[in-house]
Amino acid sequence: MIKDRNSHALSRAVGSMFVVASLGSSANVIAAEDAQVDHRAQLVVDFVDGAYLPSEEGIVVAGTHGLLGLLKMTAEGAELTRYPNVPTEDFTALEKWSDNEVLLGSSSGKVFLFDGKTVTEVGSLSEYNEPVLDIAAANGKAWAVGGRGMLARTSDGKAWENVTIEEVTQPQLTIPAGDPGDWYFGVSNLNMDTVEFAGTVNGKPAVVDTDYALYPDEGFVQFINTLDSAPAPTISFKFAPGPAFRAGDVSWNVVLFDGTNLTLGGEFGMVLQSSDDAKTWVRRDALVTPKEPEPPYWIAGVQDGNNLYLTGAAGVVRASHDGGVTWAQMAPPSTEGVFGVTLTAEGKPVVAGAVGLVGVLEGEKWNVADRSELQLLSWLRTAVKMPDGSMVLLGGRSTTIMLKDGKFSRVAVSQK
Repeated sequence: MIKDRNSHALSRAVGSMFVVASLGSSANVIAAEDAQVDHRAQLVVDFVDGAYLPSEEGIVVAGTHGLLGLLKMTAEGAELTRYPNVPTEDFTALEKWSDNEVLLGSSSGKVFLFDGKTVTEVGSLSEYNEPVLDIAAANGKAWAVGGRGMLARTSDGKAWENVTIEEVTQPQLTIPAGDPGDWYFGVSNLNMDTVEFAGTVNGKPAVVDTDYALYPDEGFVQFINTLDSAPAPTISFKFAPGPAFRAGDVSWNVVLFDGTNLTLGGEFGMVLQSSDDAKTWVRRDALVTPKEPEPPYWIAGVQDGNNLYLTGAAGVVRASHDGGVTWAQMAPPSTEGVFGVTLTAEGKPVVAGAVGLVGVLEGEKWNVADRSELQLLSWLRTAVKMPDGSMVLLGGRSTTIMLKDGKFSRVAVSQK
């Protein structure tokens, strides 16, 4: 278990410092004792997130060192104009709130509202200064997620309320075999009062601590004797998200929201859903494995109606076409981490990620761009739909790629 916790800790560190460390390669680390003064020099411009804003007729982009600007596509390429009087925050997330407003999340757990002229701080979501890693908005509501179980909502873009996920329902799982051994559920902190286990030995109900033993904190069942395969053993329960003995201590990196259904993804490969404004939660995409699982580390996601995609480390991509109830593994576009995913007007997923990864799914195969031809030397993360049906992909070192008519091209960026 120690090795497994260390691997989770490493993954979480990568996720929590996604912008400041992993992506913000131009930033020098601030000494802890001098954290109140930002002495870093901005050597390059990193586009961490962005969204097309109709009122500005361009892409509002955000990034480290207080980067907030307007990127306008021109015949010669793209032109970046910085907005004045922006706080020196490392912006980690951006979401369109209205035709002339965006919500911004920062690496220190703060949320800001930008109306095209003024950046106003509207919330502080983390007492531990954990980063805001994603924001989703629909039908006049928005949700923000981040490190250490951060989940918050707003109905006006200004007043934010923190939400705690105390309990999640795990629907019935079928255990594949009854041979003596261990079966892991991929979650920890089971509530023993809610466990419903069904299994038989020679046609008689299996006896706890004689035929099987449950380990609720670690999240697995041990078969002591051989259980019957017909009917196969099953189990359902409720649990608190987070690692063993640390309920709630989980980084949520992805939030998807269609106005009613809320979907979260993050550490430990968990996918949670709520359809009642976060009052109750159900776990999706669960597997039972004979050893401690190595779940994906979700980094990004996208939703269009009932079609949802989640992407993560090592190029993992999963898709759901029934609103997130069931999920299917897709062929990976690459072995690099996928930092962003968006759908074209035709519903084709477009991914962006580490080492200049960028590609679009054509049928069942990924059309991955030639990185040498496009001179891709940095990561890519955000794909922005444009009014003309094209897509602009943004990333580190001002990297801007255009996807139009199925072809990728490099866009030169200049600054006013």
